[in-house]
Amino acid sequence: MMSCGVEAGAAVVNFALANLDTESGERAALAIDGAYFRLDRMSSGCSLSVRAILDEWEQAYPKLLAAADECASFGSGSGAFVSPADAKLLTPIRYPNKLVCVGGVYRDHLLEFNLPPQRWKNMPMFLRAPTTSIVGPGRTLVIPATTRQLDWEIELAVIVSRRLKSADLDTAAAAIAGYSVGLDMTCRDLLDRDSPTGVDLVRAKAQDGMAPVGPFIRPSAFIRDVHNLRLKLFVNGEIKQNGCTTDMLYSVPEQLSTISRYITLEPGDIVFTGSPAGSGASIGQYLQPGDQIQAEIEGVGRLDVEVVAPVS
Repeated sequence: MMSCGVEAGAAVVNFALANLDTESGERAALAIDGAYFRLDRMSSGCSLSVRAILDEWEQAYPKLLAAADECASFGSGSGAFVSPADAKLLTPIRYPNKLVCVGGVYRDHLLEFNLPPQRWKNMPMFLRAPTTSIVGPGRTLVIPATTRQLDWEIELAVIVSRRLKSADLDTAAAAIAGYSVGLDMTCRDLLDRDSPTGVDLVRAKAQDGMAPVGPFIRPSAFIRDVHNLRLKLFVNGEIKQNGCTTDMLYSVPEQLSTISRYITLEPGDIVFTGSPAGSGASIGQYLQPGDQIQAEIEGVGRLDVEVVAPVS
C-alpha cells in the first residue's frame, strides 16, 4: 500500500481529477501531462468515483498526491495508464447535490449590457437542476428546440469539499477542493424580461444540457491565485471572451460564504462564479449546430464541446 502522506521536501506532481467512462462504469482517474491513470487499478485506497472522493476529500487528498507521484514515476508503464486516445471523459461529478450560479460578478460583463459596474445590494444567484443540466466534453451541447438564441459564457467552476452553513470567508476558502471549467449557456430569447416576475431563468438557463463542466477538477493547491486567472472562450477558433478573474466584484470565498447564508453547501456541490464580457448577445451572434466551443481557464484546463442540433 502507498503511504497516505507526502514526505517533507518531496516534489509535488501537478494532477487533476477526472471521471472516465469505462467498461466497468464511471471510474475516477488522475490526469497528468495529458495521460490518465485509473485509481481503481492502483492501491491508493480511494473511492471509485470522483463524487465519492469529494465526500472524503481531506482523507483522500494525501492519497491522491501519493498516487500522482507513483503515476508520474511509472508513466505509460503503469498498469493504471490510459492513453488520451482511449480516455472517454465524462463530466467530473455525476452528480453534485446542487449547482449554484452567481451573476453580476464581472465589471466588464455588466458594462456590455449597459449596467453599472458595481456590486448589487444582493448578490444575484440561482439554482440549476444538476442531473439534467450538467454534461461533459464532446458532442454534448444539444441546442434546446425552444430557442433560436443560444449564447455562451465561460465561468470558473468551484468544487466544494466541506459542508458550509453561514460560513465566514476563511472557512469558505478552506472548503474549496478545486476548480473546473464551466459553460453557462443562455437562451436569450427565453429570458422574458417583460414577464411579471422580471426574468425567467428556468427556461433561459436551466434546460437540459445547458451547463457543461469539465474536463476535470484541478485541486485548489495547484492554483496560486484564483483571483488572477485568464479566461478565454473560442467559437470555431475565433476568440469571443478574454477576461480575468481580477475583474470580479465578489471574490470566490465571498460567493461561497454568501450562498451558505441561504443554502447549505455540501461536498461535491458546484458553484459557477460569473462570466466576463464577450457574450454572443453583445454582438448579436448565437450558436448553431456544428459550432465548436473551446473554453480555457489558466492553470485549470480546457473544455471542448460541440453544439448539436435539437433532437427531433
